Amino acid sequence: MDATIRAEELSKVYRLYPRPADRLIELFTRRPRHTVFPALEGVSFSARAGETIGLIGQNGAGKSTLLKLLCGVTAPSSGRLETRGQIASILELGTGFHPEFTGRDNAALNAAIIGLSASEVREKLPAILEFSELGRFLDQPVKTYSSGMYMRLAFSVAVNVDPDILVIDEALAVGDGHFQKKCIDKIREFQQRGKTIFFCSHALYYISTLCDRTIWLDHGTVKRIGPSVDVVHEYESSLLARERAEAPAEEVPHEHQPVRIRDLEILDSERKLNSTFATGEDILVRIVVESDDPSIPFHLLAGVSRSADQLQCFTFGTKPDGMAPLSGRRLYDLTVRLHEVPLVKGDYQLTLFVGDEAALHIFDRKDLRTAFSVSAERYEIGMIAVTHGWELDGKPVGPRLRAVAAAGGGAARLHAE
Repeated sequence: MDATIRAEELSKVYRLYPRPADRLIELFTRRPRHTVFPALEGVSFSARAGETIGLIGQNGAGKSTLLKLLCGVTAPSSGRLETRGQIASILELGTGFHPEFTGRDNAALNAAIIGLSASEVREKLPAILEFSELGRFLDQPVKTYSSGMYMRLAFSVAVNVDPDILVIDEALAVGDGHFQKKCIDKIREFQQRGKTIFFCSHALYYISTLCDRTIWLDHGTVKRIGPSVDVVHEYESSLLARERAEAPAEEVPHEHQPVRIRDLEILDSERKLNSTFATGEDILVRIVVESDDPSIPFHLLAGVSRSADQLQCFTFGTKPDGMAPLSGRRLYDLTVRLHEVPLVKGDYQLTLFVGDEAALHIFDRKDLRTAFSVSAERYEIGMIAVTHGWELDGKPVGPRLRAVAAAGGGAARLHAE
């Protein structure tokens, strides 16, 4: 399939001046009074029609610069960039909005800037305004809008002008849960219709779930391009390596959600509260979920990671386990039994998510930073213990052994049972 976006050795350099007056002095004296900042260097990639490309990287990596180049907001210093089809974008909040104009006027103006004719603007404007759900605020100046209202209006214009390429920069980071889900549903609709999407976000769950491939930018250069799950895993590992020595951050209070976690407990096989287990014991996780509306379907997703280095040990959830979304009640008391957990000695944390029926939009999250510990005589190299035995000519040879499977390819250690 032909590429709708193709970049070859794309670079963008900015001149930085200590004072505004230095620009004028440089012009007359012909002597440099600036320093050069390379925001992007040698970026090459392509995107096919119908493909969703993710863009990740830390602040200052060059993500916003690349998105502005794609949208024609700024021109590259060198290299080649080709795009095919109409582009609609959601960049920095408020970009392209006149603060004194009303939301209604800005919606019409932005649709015209994207390339719609006057008749097309009149035809699509009602759908744009309805999707935004801004009501009476549509006739108020946008300078009075909150960041969430800005996002609603910008997203509504971008998706309802029906572009060939949709560029999104952190648009899902603001707004309430209801509208975030509405945006995700619209993105999925675009994917089903074969649109090309360029999606930039710090929400790595969205990146790995929504995007076919992901570009990882680091200090203006491409660190890696590949399948989203692989790139996100490598990026997360890089971040954890930098932050490993730092103390874990406190949980941040969040807004009221229609479906939320009320309680989360770790139990032993006798259904008693416990926090210490031996390798191979059953561990029960009790989850109490509260819903304001019994008709809202949801899934549960959970992951267990090693506290020492945040290494993901395993995950489980109602959707990956093939269960139908939960609905029909206001209070749910669920228990999942983790059979013969093979983790070796150490402390482990559990993160639980409540997601919508597609397990994309997250209603609530709860972290048990020290959910449980596995006890043993000593720490082992590796993460899990695998029971095994040798056979010669089909007959058992030697004792039954337990080997510790190494994370990262280290040597296994054997123990007789």
